[in-house]
Amino acid sequence: MSRLLWFLFYWLPVPATGQTATPRLYGHIRDTLGNAIPGATVTLLRLKDQAGLLFTTADTSGYYSFQRLPGHPEEPLAVKVTAAGFLKNQQPVPVHTSVIHFMMQAAATGLLPNVTVRSQAPIVQKGDTLSFDAARFAEKSDRRLGDIIKKLPGVEVDENGVIKYKGKAINKFYIEGDNLLDDRYSIATDNINVADVEKVQVIEHNQDVKMLNGIVPSDRAGVNIILKNRSKLKLIHNAELTGALPRAYAIEGKSMAFKPAFKAINEVKFNDLGLTYTRESGISGLQPPAGIDAERTLFNNSKMVNLNNLYKLNPYAGIKLNGFYIKDHQRTDNTIHTRYYLPGEDSIAYTEQNHNRLGTEAFYLGLNYNINSPKNYFNVISTLNRNRNTGHTTTVAQNRTTTTNRYTATDFSSAVNGYLIFGKKHLLNYSNVFHYTENPQQTLLDPGALQDLLNNRLPYLQTRQYQRLRYFSNGTTFSYSKVFANWTLGLNTGLDLQQHYLNSQVELVQADRSYTIPEGFGNALHWKRNELFSGALLTYNGNRARLTLNTPAKWQHYDYSNDSLITNKDKGARFTVEPSLNWEYRVGREHSLFLDYRLDYKTAGIQQVYGGAIISGYRNLASYETPFLMNRNHRIRAGFSYKKVINVLFADFDVQYAATKNFFMYSTLIRDNLTIVKALPITNNSETAGTSVRVGKYIFPLNTTIVLSGSLNTTQAQQLQNEQLFDTRSVTKTAGISITPTVLKWLKLDISSTYLQYHARSAQAAFRIQDLQQWKQQSGITVYPFKGFSFNFSNQYYHFIQKGNPVTSGLFVDAYAQYKVDKTKILLRLSCTNIASTTYFETIRASNNMISTASYQLRPRMLRLWVAFDF
Repeated sequence: MSRLLWFLFYWLPVPATGQTATPRLYGHIRDTLGNAIPGATVTLLRLKDQAGLLFTTADTSGYYSFQRLPGHPEEPLAVKVTAAGFLKNQQPVPVHTSVIHFMMQAAATGLLPNVTVRSQAPIVQKGDTLSFDAARFAEKSDRRLGDIIKKLPGVEVDENGVIKYKGKAINKFYIEGDNLLDDRYSIATDNINVADVEKVQVIEHNQDVKMLNGIVPSDRAGVNIILKNRSKLKLIHNAELTGALPRAYAIEGKSMAFKPAFKAINEVKFNDLGLTYTRESGISGLQPPAGIDAERTLFNNSKMVNLNNLYKLNPYAGIKLNGFYIKDHQRTDNTIHTRYYLPGEDSIAYTEQNHNRLGTEAFYLGLNYNINSPKNYFNVISTLNRNRNTGHTTTVAQNRTTTTNRYTATDFSSAVNGYLIFGKKHLLNYSNVFHYTENPQQTLLDPGALQDLLNNRLPYLQTRQYQRLRYFSNGTTFSYSKVFANWTLGLNTGLDLQQHYLNSQVELVQADRSYTIPEGFGNALHWKRNELFSGALLTYNGNRARLTLNTPAKWQHYDYSNDSLITNKDKGARFTVEPSLNWEYRVGREHSLFLDYRLDYKTAGIQQVYGGAIISGYRNLASYETPFLMNRNHRIRAGFSYKKVINVLFADFDVQYAATKNFFMYSTLIRDNLTIVKALPITNNSETAGTSVRVGKYIFPLNTTIVLSGSLNTTQAQQLQNEQLFDTRSVTKTAGISITPTVLKWLKLDISSTYLQYHARSAQAAFRIQDLQQWKQQSGITVYPFKGFSFNFSNQYYHFIQKGNPVTSGLFVDAYAQYKVDKTKILLRLSCTNIASTTYFETIRASNNMISTASYQLRPRMLRLWVAFDF
């Protein structure tokens, strides 16, 4: 306990007054009349490449401060100050100077060069930071931050709201330099108003730990949102109300703050319009067909309270609270027809009509204390998550079956991570992660299922299955790093302990209400794995090249046994080395080449080794006795990134290849009334290869970003179905285009289209070749007839062609009229969705030898009145 108290005391932030341990840069920012300039943006620059090292803003007294950067004592530095209405001011930082004051000159309206440069530079790059002027990418119809981000060239946003740069998901999302939301940054992109955003910054090679900036390179980008000064000095409250016919509603209330010492996004939401809260919470529900909005197929009644608050104790330390509560009831209805084609056999097909119901009650609370300065780093976070689900599915196939699932998951985790620096070139790191999860589950099947296997072909009343999973893990890591100019050598070691428990049992309720327990359907599995790891990390961070070489070695000891199945046990030890390499080389000033390589060994967890069968549906059961070492995988990815900031042109091209050696194979027995999956110790190989390209160009005359994309991927693997082993090869091709031109001041178009072709074949005799083509086309037109008024008409068209089956297509048509009340913050919209009154949507999904056609019931045509206002 004394050591823990010492550790916490060491990392607690020290007040600025009287602080002498850490040298600082500070000063006042005033105008020529001596008035303070609050909110001025202050940047600490590295002069050789103008790279921004630290960012802050002046407080209400015009005061700013920085801690000096370790690792850059000899490098020439400068402090730059920018503020609205004033000329930029930049001063070099002498080695022995701690105080730099600024007197800002007012910007004269007649200084034409300043105005010209701003209008000609929607994107500015300084060092690794790309700054996009939000006003240049915003349009009249844009409302939220996400509307701007998805139009930035070089940036892509997928259907789940994940932001990617150069094909990789970003590692951090900041608001004014602060990480408020972690991975749930869709809360910001879906709520922050376009009118509040000044800039969107993409930080290439973003290193979140300031101590490691310029020392340990990163291969992922970060995004930072710069807000307008007026939006940083006040609380922002707004609400949205929706009423619809047939009767439905949606209510949203939001409160936001983006002050230097306090940031928050808090919201309350209710709706039965089919709107899900998955993006804000990560809690998934009933899944819609791929490619369409969930609100078209989902019937719901949902409520959510979402809290996100960050309190800054000083410029480098803060306490963060994140949490939410969700209560949700969902319903979907669909019909699924599935057909398997096997070599030399007739096809196997079955049809299901599903009526799905799901009730969810989820609670999450996360508390985080963080110090992140150029001299110190300490982070501690604790989370508590509880999720309770009750699902009912009525399936009509050969018989009518009702499946009820009750699931409760309780999850607690705690993590501590800290860095110490000695002599400016020695780094120590300590981290510990504790995790505990427990999730009991009950499944009821009415009437009793799989009677041929479970009850000697005799019908019975009900199947009852009980499962209980418990996970415990604790991992500790120690590391030491030494800086040699641009090189850093790191050594690490640690221990990871895991203990998992699985209990399952099946009971059959007979016609006379008695209970029987079938053989082979129980588990009392104890699974343990102790891992000792050590390795070396070598990094190089130069002006043109970046390199990260990691060589971790792992010694794993595992031991598991099943009290319900004596033969289901194993133990042993295994040693592996799993190197990885990331290299990037800058060609010229803007372009770059990159190479990634990784060797992975995948080992089996408790979900892959249980020997007693577990029922997963009215027709499905599985039992796995997978070998501890499941597969070995080599992955390599190389490419070229082309970027011309002055022309607002971004392009990325890459090739990938992966070779996997599997030490087991899934054997699937498929019948029209059941599917059984087992894992067999059969060694086999699989390969995947592919290439992709993406080009984004901003076109000034049309005020639009045009995006072209395409990919080609192939996969070769083996399958074992109905005791037949056969090779398969599949080829997937995709292409896409997106453009949203403003043709005239009063006319805007929205056009996007994607195409996918899937082709699967096998050298096995009598194998049926699979060929699937699908298009998704979306178009819209927005008209601005007079000030404050807009009219939009849009459609989504889907088209599926599958060899040997009828053509399937679907059409959605929507429209709205919107009016912004002059001199107020009230926005009114009257909309009509599903104008064509489409009743069902059909989609096709294909794999190597399987075709599945699903038909989903849609919400009817709806007339909606929506109002949004600030208060």
